[in-house]
Amino acid sequence: MEAQVRRIISITVGATLVLSACALPARSSGMTPQLGSSPSTTVVRTTYSPAAGVLQAFNACDELLGWTIRHALERVGPYGLEVYGAYPVLDEVFADSAGALEQSTAPRNPTPTLAAGDDRVLGTNLQEVGVDEPDLVKTDGRHIVAVSGSTLYVVSIDRDRLKLRGSIDLGFWTQDLFLDGDRVLAIANGGYDVMPLAEDAVNGEIGIVAAPMPVVSVAEIDISRVDEPELSRSLRIDGRYVSSRMVDGAVRLVISSGYNGFAWAYPEGGGLRSEREAEARNREIIENSTVENWLPYYVITDHEGRGRITDEGTLLACNRTTHPDDFSGFNTLSLVTLDSSELSVVDATGVFADGDIVYSSGNATYVATSRWVDPVVFERGERPAGTATMIHKFALSDRSADYRASGSVPGFMLSQWSMSEHDGYLRVASTDTPEWWDGPESESMVTVLATTGDELRTVGSVDGLGRGERIYSVRFFGDLGYVVTFRQIDPLYVIDLSNPERPEVRGELKIPGYSAYLHPVGDDALLGVGQDADLDGRDLGLQASLFDISDPDDPARIDRYTMENGHSEVEWDHHAFLHDPTTGLTVFPYERWDEREATTPPTGALVLTVTEDGIREAGVVSHDPDGSKWWMPIRRSLLINGNLVTVSESGVMVSDTDTLKTLDWVAFGW
Repeated sequence: MEAQVRRIISITVGATLVLSACALPARSSGMTPQLGSSPSTTVVRTTYSPAAGVLQAFNACDELLGWTIRHALERVGPYGLEVYGAYPVLDEVFADSAGALEQSTAPRNPTPTLAAGDDRVLGTNLQEVGVDEPDLVKTDGRHIVAVSGSTLYVVSIDRDRLKLRGSIDLGFWTQDLFLDGDRVLAIANGGYDVMPLAEDAVNGEIGIVAAPMPVVSVAEIDISRVDEPELSRSLRIDGRYVSSRMVDGAVRLVISSGYNGFAWAYPEGGGLRSEREAEARNREIIENSTVENWLPYYVITDHEGRGRITDEGTLLACNRTTHPDDFSGFNTLSLVTLDSSELSVVDATGVFADGDIVYSSGNATYVATSRWVDPVVFERGERPAGTATMIHKFALSDRSADYRASGSVPGFMLSQWSMSEHDGYLRVASTDTPEWWDGPESESMVTVLATTGDELRTVGSVDGLGRGERIYSVRFFGDLGYVVTFRQIDPLYVIDLSNPERPEVRGELKIPGYSAYLHPVGDDALLGVGQDADLDGRDLGLQASLFDISDPDDPARIDRYTMENGHSEVEWDHHAFLHDPTTGLTVFPYERWDEREATTPPTGALVLTVTEDGIREAGVVSHDPDGSKWWMPIRRSLLINGNLVTVSESGVMVSDTDTLKTLDWVAFGW
């Protein structure tokens, strides 16, 4: 009965949280935002309690095993481990326009130049200079590597000429590539292993089916012979792929993994007796568990050596694994360092928590973990003190990532855009939402954290932003931050962070619609890409807004472009955005379903000229002018040798940047 009560409480808590999270962004609700409220400046917030403190490392495997068994025995039931707590769904529900990863600290206009000389190459839209981000298209100025479905294509480019050189089937669908010299790393959630079940469960009356366990796949492809790309090595890790970065040849993977290898017992019939018997068997399974049941496993295969396994083992050493003071679940969030030249695991460190947000400044990586809603807490008659997000700092070296400090901010973050490191401080934008047990309306804030020993300590904050709304986009530049909230009207807040202990709102602009992505244009302008909306908050279509930010106290929109019934991938993935600060050439994909304007292709790339003076439409580039391949829209744009290169799942096109005339085209194998 105790286990049944625990399950009921847990499910109720989870359902309530999900419903609460889903309710907030709904624009048709009757909540009226208090747009006239004035943000306040505070030094330290005290209206919430952090979910956990500084991470604690295990000194030995016996200590780790004892810790997991103790917590598991408190949460085991007739159907296995009953943990319904850590709800990253709070991040996913609200972050429908998320997907962007790093955040820039300097310079204002990061322009990755991948080729030397007069012919500039603009590739992946990076936020941190020197920190490469994975994407579905990569280029070195001579070759373009792209994935379409499960196939990797290599295309050579010489001025305005393209040639499809080679391809290779990766065996899994991926959208994350790194290009390092003549090697490509492809990363994806690339398959599932099967969770074992006890024999009596297979034959039981309930008919339990084996549950899939996710596996991360990393493939190393040698393209030194571009006509014959070859799979060199592969790495598989228990878990779910979260994010990755590459700096100076070192690749950092973030993997979320669950426990594994348990053959749970299940009730063989109805009634309390069968449940109690199943729970007793499961308690015995927990008591007999090993460290390997709680930590992820990895396998490296050398495909040049006829598929020979060259390395395998438990990913995390016990003394490289940590846990918060407060229990935060059995998932491990691992930060893995790989050598891209030989695809080997150089280092791995992990924490017993879960999360989806990773930010790297180049010198440090920050991992945000979800707040744990623990049913055991409710059984004790306690209530969580509010929503909070934990942030853990890891210092980066050539061969390792070492834990340094932890802290927390109220509420949840939108994405990696919510974090920025500057002058030794970490600035974090977050939205604090109403809980079902504690009902104040939502508000957003910017919190400033400083590393003091092993603590990320709050030194200042400004709150009261967008009451009744949530954050849609964030951008930090030097001492200024720009925060967009939305529910019916889009307030653009300008935050002065020059005094980390007393940040303040300098300016505020209220306009219909919202910007889901912000990008600098020169020194005094900001381009926002998002959705136009009416006064009721109903989306009307794609919009690009140009803001004058020369006066932080008085931001103003000076120009905009709209596309009725349109939307763009840029709204949730900044890698789809291309801006040349030299010429103002700005390109991003669009999709539009409007039969009233048949002259415009339903999908393509919108080409604008954006300067501090305004927005001018140059035209569109389409890989599907007649709409027959609407399901293969343009995904990425590049600037190579002065020409515009667009990539879709159907092929690669080179266009003249002045006339948008097609210069060359190669098709993929669809």
